[in-house]
Amino acid sequence: MKHAVWTLSLALLTSTSTLATEAKLPAPITALQQQGFELKGEFKGPGNLPGYVMQFQGQGTTVFLTPDKQHAIMGNLVDATGKNLSDAQVEKWVYAPMAKEMWQKLEKNHWIAAGKADAPQIVYAFADPYCPYCTQFWQNAQPWLSSGKVQLRVLMVGMLRPDSGQKAAAIMMAEDPAKTLAEYENSKGKLALKIPAAIKPEITKALEDNLALMDELGGTATPSIYYLNKDGRLQQHQGLPDEETMKTIMGGDK
Repeated sequence: MKHAVWTLSLALLTSTSTLATEAKLPAPITALQQQGFELKGEFKGPGNLPGYVMQFQGQGTTVFLTPDKQHAIMGNLVDATGKNLSDAQVEKWVYAPMAKEMWQKLEKNHWIAAGKADAPQIVYAFADPYCPYCTQFWQNAQPWLSSGKVQLRVLMVGMLRPDSGQKAAAIMMAEDPAKTLAEYENSKGKLALKIPAAIKPEITKALEDNLALMDELGGTATPSIYYLNKDGRLQQHQGLPDEETMKTIMGGDK
């Protein structure tokens, strides 16, 4: 199962440009804001062309102001060679901050770790106890975990069956969640879990938070996998990766 991979930068950003919040904004920009567009940044294009970066429903775009300041053109600006000059600005003002925020949310949510804590590559995966593709992904990841090159952080969710949440809670509430998760996945889901009579409120909340974060990140299937590539850009892959994609996710060879 393959889906498109999207890319977001996590580079730290510095800029002398400022948002045009202190001065009165041009009428076309204000009109776009009233339509739901959010102003994220302002920059100067070629020939001091006033440019703005705006975001709508998670998508970024550039907007350029005409000399009369009464009209605006929305879309990409290209140079004489066809190079897209808008991409860098949208990346800087929309996708990079968004990606940084998403990675921080992944770090703060409830996950179960497998592999060394000081591994150079961190991989997050949302998994349901009934997901066979999650089990296969777990097994395929073992060589990288064993070599110390990757730490896999599994965020349990309950979405595939009515009792998925109970099984996920059983793993999360175990005396040793990491060991229980490993035994469960290594048994290919056949291990009899000790289903709790009552799920602790904090575990219920953790499961809800994980599912909400998965949805926020655009995950629609398990496993939903998130990692940083060599350029520090956040990547997403949904479903079971093929062999070549697995190497990319894990940061290289086993």
